[in-house]
Amino acid sequence: MSDNIKEELEKLEELKNYFQRLNSKILLLRLIKQAKSEYDKYNYNSGRRSLIQAYLIDKKNPVIFRGLGCIKHFESKFNSAIRYFNMALKYSEKQEVEYTLIGMTYYVQDRLDDAVKYFNLAIEKNDNYDKAYEGRNQSILESHIKIIDLREALKKQF
Repeated sequence: MSDNIKEELEKLEELKNYFQRLNSKILLLRLIKQAKSEYDKYNYNSGRRSLIQAYLIDKKNPVIFRGLGCIKHFESKFNSAIRYFNMALKYSEKQEVEYTLIGMTYYVQDRLDDAVKYFNLAIEKNDNYDKAYEGRNQSILESHIKIIDLREALKKQF
């Protein structure tokens, strides 16, 4: 086989591989978009199926783990949600999002000190991330209200 033919075959193989990767990327994005749409409609099982299919394409995509964590959060499976958010942290470039989601999960569980800790981690990653400030401020406010309520309860016991 001549060198020209070998070079042409190598180029065709590279081109084929490029289009296969592109096709996988398009399918991945379609599955994630579909999962988000199902999530927005509260169709968590359907959304989860789409995310699992997406995971089979890309096992290091933080959006997939973030989505699975959000589904678990809204199913009130908070420990599972936090595990997924932590998995997303490993691959995420925008860790402030995952830290905020973990903080929100702790907030919903009334674990306010843990919530503040994770909101602060989000702020350390991106000091312009308003959602982290909002979550932290709300958690601190809730803590102060609980302290005031506790003081009032103690006054009544005296």
